[in-house]
Amino acid sequence: MSTFTSLRLRYLEFPGRAQAIRDTLRIGRVDFVDERLTYDQFRDGRAAGEFPFGGIPVLVIETPDGKLCVAQSNAILRFAGRLAGLYPVDDPLQALKVDEALGVGEDINSLMAPSLHEQDTDRKMDMRKVLAEETLPFWMNCFDRVLAANGSNGFIVGNNLTIADLKLYWIIDWLTMGILDGIPKSLIDDFKNVVKWRNNIAAVREARLAQKSGG
Repeated sequence: MSTFTSLRLRYLEFPGRAQAIRDTLRIGRVDFVDERLTYDQFRDGRAAGEFPFGGIPVLVIETPDGKLCVAQSNAILRFAGRLAGLYPVDDPLQALKVDEALGVGEDINSLMAPSLHEQDTDRKMDMRKVLAEETLPFWMNCFDRVLAANGSNGFIVGNNLTIADLKLYWIIDWLTMGILDGIPKSLIDDFKNVVKWRNNIAAVREARLAQKSGG
């Protein structure tokens, strides 16, 4: 069995693709270094080839055989989930549902990406209008049905917190913060299961983090 002696998560200061990983490791009391890079450090590190595929987050793992640097946020999140007990390793069907939710998160990120990179303000706002009025409500409705199928119990899979909840919690948080021009803070208000789930995960996350940090 592979062993490691230390973990170092490298990302920028904001939540982004790393916060679910940070939360998972902290909830599981897994020791790690939370390295917050500046944009200049990220740029210089990418130029120096420090990131396997040019992006972050990356997880630097010290093992008895040397250093391993792993990219891809979902791969890192699954690894963190296994360490923290937030990934159902002994239940293939539940693991499949968790993986499905992680994929949904990436689909939503991909749908948002073109408008994030668009430099023309008018085109950006046209794209955001479609996202706000059609695309994202479609996905929120699908998510609402998934939550209903799980019993509307405030979790995506089963009856306990998983990495799926943390991943999608931070994506929904980002979408409804009011920092994305044209995307309303009220995006999820018409989807009662999503609202219930978000409120539950916010409370469970806070409680689990406080419990773990408090010993």
